[in-house]
Amino acid sequence: MVRFDSIRARNGARIGTLTLDAPARLNAQTLAMVDAMLAQLDAWQADPEVVAVLVSASGERAFCAGGDIRALYDAMVTPGHVDRGDRFFAHEYLLCHRVRHYPKPVVALGFGAIMGGGWGLYSAASHRLIRTDAQLAMPEIAIGLFPDVGASRWLHALPDGLGRFLALTGSRINASDAVASGVAHGLTGAVGQDELAHALAELNWQGARNRDDDMLSDWLAGFVRQHRTEAPASRWVQARHHIEDLVGGDGLEEIAARLQRNAKSDDWVGHGCAHFLAGAPTSATLIWRLAERALRIDDDALLALETEVARFCLRHGDFREGVRAKLVDRDGLPRWRATTLADAQLQDLPL
Repeated sequence: MVRFDSIRARNGARIGTLTLDAPARLNAQTLAMVDAMLAQLDAWQADPEVVAVLVSASGERAFCAGGDIRALYDAMVTPGHVDRGDRFFAHEYLLCHRVRHYPKPVVALGFGAIMGGGWGLYSAASHRLIRTDAQLAMPEIAIGLFPDVGASRWLHALPDGLGRFLALTGSRINASDAVASGVAHGLTGAVGQDELAHALAELNWQGARNRDDDMLSDWLAGFVRQHRTEAPASRWVQARHHIEDLVGGDGLEEIAARLQRNAKSDDWVGHGCAHFLAGAPTSATLIWRLAERALRIDDDALLALETEVARFCLRHGDFREGVRAKLVDRDGLPRWRATTLADAQLQDLPL
């Protein structure tokens, strides 16, 4: 499920290693995994010998494909069990919040599928390496949810409208896009966790956050130069200005109309626009309202707000229907409660 260990650095300090270990399900997180990670992070935080944490995953296909959506579906359809979904989302969001504000450096090695809550965990790390095989997405609009785990802020902070486009379309970006947009700090080839851990163990750790952060940033730049590899062609860079034009402005209805007009283009942008049209209108409205609200509140308030919105989604019906159509019956024909943006009902939410 999750493996924890530590490695002794050359100067006697220790580096904690956290490894998601459920490769058969693409390292999707369960409540038990999330709770184990929270407890171990607390223990490492209290241990003065531990100066940093390295986060990675087992297998070759995925860093983490998100949460265990099938388990959440079972919680929604089993009478009296929806509170299991509440606990998962609350604890998952807390985990990402905890990592983002962790008092010691957190290094993440991302590869393969980095989706949903997996991207949330990855984005929360202070120093982020990514392998060339990575594919990242927040595809929640396709299943009637919303880009969560703090993405109401960090995703929309990406440059030139990229985050807004990704949130509304669920489109994937590759490793080159990730580096170009600031999602990742360095691109590398097929580096494994053990190799990375041993490289980190050679550093002269001080146990002082600012000094160790600076040391890590310098080291990461050198590590990337040493492991330089051929990078995939960026999807985003060549479409950067087009995306900025598509999703710019202050009106969701206007943006939706632009996305609809571009949905027949047979390219990465056009496919994303088509995904927006197939997604849940209520999710699009949630994405828009949450991004606006995130600008006016701090991280603690955003944690509470996203937790409340997740409770709404577990009970509203579109999330259950989206998972049914995508992962259970696999008919690809979700019957959304709202068929237009104007029909989206959010009266029970403080948005």
